[in-house]
Amino acid sequence: MKKYASKRGFTLIELLVVISVILIASSIIFVGGNGGKGASLSASSRIVSGITKGARGQAILKNARTRLIIYTDSSANLDEEKYLRYFGIIYEDNDNLGQWIAATQGTFLPEGIYFDSTLSSSKGWPTSATMNLEYPRNIAKPEGNGDEFYYYEFNSNGTMSSDFVNDWLVIRAGTLKPNASGSLELEFDDEEESIISALILRRSGTTTPVHEPADIL
Repeated sequence: MKKYASKRGFTLIELLVVISVILIASSIIFVGGNGGKGASLSASSRIVSGITKGARGQAILKNARTRLIIYTDSSANLDEEKYLRYFGIIYEDNDNLGQWIAATQGTFLPEGIYFDSTLSSSKGWPTSATMNLEYPRNIAKPEGNGDEFYYYEFNSNGTMSSDFVNDWLVIRAGTLKPNASGSLELEFDDEEESIISALILRRSGTTTPVHEPADIL
């Protein structure tokens, strides 16, 4: 059986995202008063901003619907390392609508920083925005199988899909712990509570960063 992945080349957007992540990792700014977690949040904010711009650029480049995806699978196959901190980009195959192709191999946020789906949804992000997909794959695959991901969607012209206009993407420091049902959920101590950042995704596809905890919580 052929192994398609061995023939896979990098897309322009993927190369740009990888370069951005390397630059971010080599220039992490220490945030006074918050120690390592503050530095991780600073790096994570830049990573998420770069991935969001990459998703928008991919939509324009491919003239296709594109999604920024975040791993949230809580099935028996849960990968705790990826949970709420593994981000990727996929685009729709215009020749096979409803099927998706990986534009990147995925990027992890620094340890201890996670996507906060609960707080994001309180700011307008639709909690129903989930999909199951085999990711990353460089061939078109329909959604419905594979791991579960949250997503934000861009139109083919780089604008936000109508369901995601002015929605928030919130990341914050926290600790993953099992709840009463055995599922993982984020918990925060007094220090972690204020280590938080967000992006507001505008109709045009651009983003506005928000770093003041009082403006997010």
